[in-house]
Amino acid sequence: MKSIEEKLGYTPELRSTYTETSKVDEMSSQILEWTKLTGKTTEGPAAVSPCYESEKSKEEYYVVRHRWSIYQLTAGSFSEGMENLRRELPKNHWKITRDGPVDSISKQPQILAEHTRSNHTLVIEWHWKEPDPKDELIYVAVDSRCMKVPEGEEV
Repeated sequence: MKSIEEKLGYTPELRSTYTETSKVDEMSSQILEWTKLTGKTTEGPAAVSPCYESEKSKEEYYVVRHRWSIYQLTAGSFSEGMENLRRELPKNHWKITRDGPVDSISKQPQILAEHTRSNHTLVIEWHWKEPDPKDELIYVAVDSRCMKVPEGEEV
């Protein structure tokens, strides 16, 4: 049976879930700021989830995920927000690993990126071909790497 390190290709860092949740929330806030968009955003902070590669409960290994969207923007501002991210991400240690249409019927624009220092991952999708243009949104997902829960900390 492979160890978690072999499955992941790295050794999970020992880090408090509170520290990592704050880090992911901070990254999400920065990403929203870089879009330079004002609109409504979905509510909710980053959350701890099991690290599936560990085959153990999240009491030992975890990831932090933050899913959110920005919507109810003026026409034309979605494209502007995506362009702003294309400029700002590389300036702030994010390496864009994919920038193009999703392989789906809608072909919505997608940006995938990885933070060059912390290895957090980022997915940004512009859901644009909605039946009602008012339903358009930019979806954002920020994820940490798999982390190890410090001894004595409860999740």
